[in-house]
Amino acid sequence: MKFKHISTKFILSFVGLLAAVFSVLIAVFYVGFRISMNNDIRRSSFSMQEELDLAVTDVINESAYLYGRIMASSNVELLLTVADGEADRARRTESFQTLTQRAGVEAEYFDDVEFLIGEDRFSLRGSAPPAPENYRVLGEHKNRLLYVGNVENSLVLGIWSSGVVNGFEGIILFYMSESKMGEMCNPVSGEEGYSFIMRSDGYIVSHIDKSLVGKVIVFSDVYDPAASPGYKTETINGMKSIVVTKRAETLNSRYGFDSCIVSVLDYSYYFGEMDTTLAIVLCVSFAMLVVSVIIAVVRARRISRPIKLLSESISATAEPTRTHASVLPAGDELVQLERTYDDMMDRIYDLVEKTKEDMQLQRRLELESLQMQINPHFLYNTLDAISWMARIKKQSEIDRLVMNLARFFRLFLHGGDKFVKVSDEIAMVKSYLEIEAIRHPGRVTVHIDMEETIGGEMTLKLILQPIIENALKYAFDGGSGNLYIRARPEGEDIVFEVEDDGSGFDVPEDILARPAGVEGGYGLKNVNERIHLQYGEGYGLTVTSEKGKGTCVKARLKKL
Repeated sequence: MKFKHISTKFILSFVGLLAAVFSVLIAVFYVGFRISMNNDIRRSSFSMQEELDLAVTDVINESAYLYGRIMASSNVELLLTVADGEADRARRTESFQTLTQRAGVEAEYFDDVEFLIGEDRFSLRGSAPPAPENYRVLGEHKNRLLYVGNVENSLVLGIWSSGVVNGFEGIILFYMSESKMGEMCNPVSGEEGYSFIMRSDGYIVSHIDKSLVGKVIVFSDVYDPAASPGYKTETINGMKSIVVTKRAETLNSRYGFDSCIVSVLDYSYYFGEMDTTLAIVLCVSFAMLVVSVIIAVVRARRISRPIKLLSESISATAEPTRTHASVLPAGDELVQLERTYDDMMDRIYDLVEKTKEDMQLQRRLELESLQMQINPHFLYNTLDAISWMARIKKQSEIDRLVMNLARFFRLFLHGGDKFVKVSDEIAMVKSYLEIEAIRHPGRVTVHIDMEETIGGEMTLKLILQPIIENALKYAFDGGSGNLYIRARPEGEDIVFEVEDDGSGFDVPEDILARPAGVEGGYGLKNVNERIHLQYGEGYGLTVTSEKGKGTCVKARLKKL
């Protein structure tokens, strides 16, 4: 369905845009609210679990304190009497009761206290003992308070006391009140949810449902201590819940437990009001959309008339300049504007493309022109040296000279490429220096240092030879000396250095702007301009020199 009037298109576009904006805002609000709520629940739950960890540890500490009071030096005689297997049973039982009474067993924390000495058992309130196999861990870690298990509604801790007081040997069990533990483990109560303590193997240490205490539950799908700290949404007993899991770090580190605290929170308690809030937001958004549509209709009518008049004016002005028929279909007031705009953009695009092509051609010609300006005197001098060698019939020298010259020009031409490997650039320099050594034997000692890792990098061709030619020509004033040639990587760049220990000079500010062959020219301009044109600003040559000490020319290029 096509709409010919711009006002209709404007209204529909505006309404569609508003609908999209409101949809995005509602989605952002919903997602942002959920993320914020989840973060708040996660932080508050972790904080609550840390406090619970400390509180449970304090309760467990009561067993350690009670053990310390039982083992006090003032109780040594009573301890030894209880441990004396040859003493009368009644006397030993009386000593046990006196000992526990003196140590102060608080009923708030302890359901029972029990001594196991050999085959004899002394219990304060006659609680059923844990399974004997649970004592094995006490024997493996003597004189250390450990978790033994759960008996009825008691959490049992034990310690194998071995030689602490005058050779006393026996097991002391502390029956902690699991009800007391359960109260502390459920600061989250009522509609919010509940918390419980579980070992990493799924064994329930303390739970609001006492039928689960001392049992192993399957936790791979719901409770996962391995993912601690964990936060996820699960369905438990048909109710959508938030499960927060965190290891009891303080309790575990102090007493060697392997426990975590699990909080199961009612999902609807936290997110139940979200649906109501979202409904209110939707109603408000719809009302705002209706108001916006009314405003859009009024504004569209005011806007469409000036655009229609402008379209007619532009059409009348641009029509005489058109060189081809428009392929756009007839339509509303904006079609004429679109036709004229398309023609203008076509012409601008053609001009931009032509300008780009001209600039690329100019850049290529400049590079080729600069590369062709390499001083040809080296070729002439070499050929002259070959002629001179031929006249005095030094055939081996002629062979070396010609082979190095051939190698130099093979690398120099390199199939017309303007890039070569760094290793090829160094090889070309070596051939050039061999020729110079034949022409001027013993004049210069050359030291070449190229890091192996840079040999395969590509570089602009014929960078070093003009610099070395300058050094041989000006550095030694007819005498002899050393020439150091280095190639190394620096980050994403390649750095060449040509350094001599010759006479040195005062470096003029415009040394890189002076062409070779003029007064004061050093022939470095072409090399520097080639590097600038290829790599841009920040790359090129730098020259440093000191009279009597020598000169160093550094070339910086970018890795390709």
